[in-house]
Amino acid sequence: MEFLYLSEEDMIRAGVKEMPHCIDTMDETFRLLHRGDYRLGGPHNSDHGLRTRFPKESDIPGMPLDAPGRWFTAMPAYLGGKYHCFGFKTYGANQDNPASGIPRSILMMQLLDIVTGLPLAYMSANILSAMRTGGVSGLFARKFADPHAEKIAVIGPGVIGRYSLDGVMCECREAKQIRMFGRGIGSRRRMISHCELMGYPPVVDCSSIAEACEDADVIITASTQVSRFGDYPLIPAGVLKPGACVIVTSAIRIDRSYSDAPDTACVFVADDKRMYMENRGIDAGPETEEEAKTVTVKGALSEWLAAGKNVLNLPEIVSDPSFVRDSAAVYICASGGIPIEDVSWAYECYEKAKQRGIGINLKLWDKPDLQSGND
Repeated sequence: MEFLYLSEEDMIRAGVKEMPHCIDTMDETFRLLHRGDYRLGGPHNSDHGLRTRFPKESDIPGMPLDAPGRWFTAMPAYLGGKYHCFGFKTYGANQDNPASGIPRSILMMQLLDIVTGLPLAYMSANILSAMRTGGVSGLFARKFADPHAEKIAVIGPGVIGRYSLDGVMCECREAKQIRMFGRGIGSRRRMISHCELMGYPPVVDCSSIAEACEDADVIITASTQVSRFGDYPLIPAGVLKPGACVIVTSAIRIDRSYSDAPDTACVFVADDKRMYMENRGIDAGPETEEEAKTVTVKGALSEWLAAGKNVLNLPEIVSDPSFVRDSAAVYICASGGIPIEDVSWAYECYEKAKQRGIGINLKLWDKPDLQSGND
């Protein structure tokens, strides 16, 4: 019995960076979600995954301590349709990693046969995970952005910002300008270099979020996770024009004028509405009256769902051929990340790797030593 191992270099050769294919794969993934042909963890079939955190203090020698962005996570899921397999994405994260020359998060993906549980593949998943996030951003743009969008804004030009921009640019081919706001000099330089390499329109390095969002047709938010509510980036009142599409891949605050607006003027869209019930996934809350005048997008979604206001659900939208965006509405789209996205894109790469003879076959056993049942 063997399974296929795919390194990061193998994954690249197997097409993990092929964004148009990834966007179409995400489209099919959400159609399967809408049909119910999937399973997630938890009693309600809706858990994002299981995350292990560390204590703030400990008298046990060697016990890791809590810090921003420091955790271990497992994300299990089954996806049906042509995929018909089970997957686990696992990762550890530490924001101190970049100082050692390695990514903040180290991700791996495992595919399992749905009948026997035997491993099919084990693969590097850093690019895979960033790609499926970018693919969902592209899918949001396909459904909710102005098809003639000219100005694209990126708030947080890090890795996810770059991959999300790639997804959006696949759908917004008439873009003439990219506006960027970021706190780190290095990430801003890397974004500019990336856009030049990809042949994208000129990049304007903005001094504020308001400047970046002004007159933008699509706004991508992909800032680094922080621990305090007041440190989340803020989209202030009055900067989002009618018809704008805001694609949220990270914690970001918006002025309450948007969340308090009629649901015909400002429309919230969830990748999966159940993930935003009961404020799940919100890591911090306002600490002052001034901060309470703002709300995170996840918080606003939870409030709208609790109040019975209209929240669009991406799985329903991709399955509805009659849907037409309202060109006068602001669409705020929340992308929380669903493990089935990892399963579908991993499967596509796995199949292409087999076709191209990419990767290394590793032995599990010739004959299992540990057996059970009747002899």
